[in-house]
Amino acid sequence: MPLARRCFPFAAVAAVSVWLAFANTFTGDYGKDAGPVVRALTEGDISRFLSDHRLVGPFAILLQAPFAALGNGSRVSNYQWACIPCLLAVGLLGIYLAAAARRRGVSRVSGFVIATLCLVNPLTFYALQTGHPEELLTAALCVAAVAVAARGQAWRAAILLGLALVSKQWAVIAVLPVLMALPALRLRVALGAAAVALAFTLPGVIADPGAFSKLQGTVTFMKSEIQPMSIWFPTADTTQNVTIGSTHLTAHVREAPPVVGRYSHPLVILVALGLPLALALRRRRFSLSGTDAMALLALLALLRCALDPVDVLYYHEPLLLALIGWDALAARDLPWRGLAATLAAALFWLWSNHVADPSALNLAYIAVAAGAAIAIAAFLFRRAGSPRKADSFGGTLLDIRTAALPW
Repeated sequence: MPLARRCFPFAAVAAVSVWLAFANTFTGDYGKDAGPVVRALTEGDISRFLSDHRLVGPFAILLQAPFAALGNGSRVSNYQWACIPCLLAVGLLGIYLAAAARRRGVSRVSGFVIATLCLVNPLTFYALQTGHPEELLTAALCVAAVAVAARGQAWRAAILLGLALVSKQWAVIAVLPVLMALPALRLRVALGAAAVALAFTLPGVIADPGAFSKLQGTVTFMKSEIQPMSIWFPTADTTQNVTIGSTHLTAHVREAPPVVGRYSHPLVILVALGLPLALALRRRRFSLSGTDAMALLALLALLRCALDPVDVLYYHEPLLLALIGWDALAARDLPWRGLAATLAAALFWLWSNHVADPSALNLAYIAVAAGAAIAIAAFLFRRAGSPRKADSFGGTLLDIRTAALPW
């Protein structure tokens, strides 16, 4: 019985992951994004896998390929199988966070809610429907890296962070939260994560350096329609004339101005570096407790979404998981932050599917995002500096003099 009880959560996560994967029949962007590279890998075309650079990183593609090979050859079947490992990653994170919360004395109900929210939430469904299961994988890796770093598990943190960086580029927002959560060995973890990322990236760079360089330029400069869930939405309103056969139509398209398209993504990187350093200066030390590091990751994930012109709902997956992780490390009862974020995601999902006035949706999003950002920032910058407390995983007190040293 004890063995069965220990195995039950993993069996449940596997069953729910399979159900979620096969309940979805939409492939979204998968056919023009990761799908062709995953298919090339399942067919043994290593050359195309190395030279065909996509926004989806090599680790996410390598993880999906063995599962996609189990499909019956159809686009939908292969995609459904490819989603399973990404769903498993989120589910396993839920088990880990629930166990951490249980060790702190929360009820079984709270632990169950934490584990369930990680896997079953509106953002999971939306990511699957739009063809981006790698967002689930990357978010799970980032939050897991912060969680294990808070326990002082340096090399696990390095591996998880490195794998996140080669799953999706936005994982760079997790670098400083992970390093700040560590009690020691920060430089080694940074180098270890860089080594992991380099090991997955270098073969593709060698195979086709031109394509790799072009992709990085595409990531830096984005020219596309601005989505309502972005602070940049009010900055552009372009009228375009469209001809279909003999019919002339006028479409109102909000396209990012050149300055926004060029500098919005570098601004995200600047915030991801500058805000943690400002927090370190405010507190007069580089280290953070596990709860504070998770809160910092949540804040950076939120700002990354709001500052991106192409912000879509599934971009908020790392924010939701970080809030659930924060609950697991700090909350005394139900994960209220995670529950509130899940409710907000559900409401915005329903609204975006039946939106009549994008400007109203934009104003509502800005109001909610600004309120959440202010609340999290107030929590993080609440005091100038105090000794690092034992983190919620049961870590020991860290000497103040050691905590003041970045590395």
